[in-house]
Amino acid sequence: MTVLAKALRDDTDFKLEMELVAGAAGLRREIDHVRTQRPGLALTGFIASIQSGRMQVVGTTEVAYLASLDVQARRTAVDFLGVVDVPCLVVTSGLTAPSELVALCERLEIPLFRTSLVTHVFTTRVHQFLDEHLAPEVSLHGVLLDVFGVGVLLTGPSGIGKSECALDLVLRGHRLVADDVIQVKRRAGYLEGYSPDVTKHHMEVRGLGIINAGDLFGAASVRERKRVELVVEMVDWRNDDQYDRLGIDDLHEIYLEVAVAKVRIPIRPGRNVASIVEVASRNQLLKLRGHNAAAKFKEALERRLMRGAMESE
Repeated sequence: MTVLAKALRDDTDFKLEMELVAGAAGLRREIDHVRTQRPGLALTGFIASIQSGRMQVVGTTEVAYLASLDVQARRTAVDFLGVVDVPCLVVTSGLTAPSELVALCERLEIPLFRTSLVTHVFTTRVHQFLDEHLAPEVSLHGVLLDVFGVGVLLTGPSGIGKSECALDLVLRGHRLVADDVIQVKRRAGYLEGYSPDVTKHHMEVRGLGIINAGDLFGAASVRERKRVELVVEMVDWRNDDQYDRLGIDDLHEIYLEVAVAKVRIPIRPGRNVASIVEVASRNQLLKLRGHNAAAKFKEALERRLMRGAMESE
């Protein structure tokens, strides 16, 4: 995945405060790395440290170093930046870019931006921007909710009752994130889900059609994004299937190489699925805090069996 350099200038969500100084012809250059880089040693000629496709951030140290050089040495130093395929450069802290750097960027069509933000603030914000645009992403079918603070992803075949279960949970005070189509992005070791703009806050309920949960139940009934922490797979009840009755075996579902805890709930008429999902969410909270009721039950049972065996000898 890539993001165009022009997206930095056009962004309004992350408040990057970018101003284009030079290199307008190269605004369609592509950034493909989620982290920025300081040119540092590259200005001395060690260009092996520069990675192509990675945004270069020129801060106070680099500007001060260039200012300390004479004109010819400064021209030589900035020329090193043109050897590698650099998507763009950003001068931070509202500093004035050296004229030699401006000339290089115009000649090689490398976008040169300036921001009023100090380096560490800009770096934090632009990393968030890059994470949003470059994070691996997948579309899933199901419903994502916030249940007791746990991000619960309801999955299962079409028509099994995912949206009806979600509606029941919203009526109980839980919050809808996305229904039907869920966009899931991989962050630093976890998954985050959200709804596409066109279906945001909407639900499809068979017999009713499309409803807007935010309008019907208020702003507190919906949220924009949620970390995916538990997958609840709803499956058709079959008498010949063996379902987990103790919860000792931990199941996981893997999306984008990230494992998420999973439970399977067999569905048949009369089962209160929303209540089971609530209990599964509470149980997941306890597991995250190191309390596993099934494991403790197993340990207690094994101790009792062992004690009984010893007494019978």
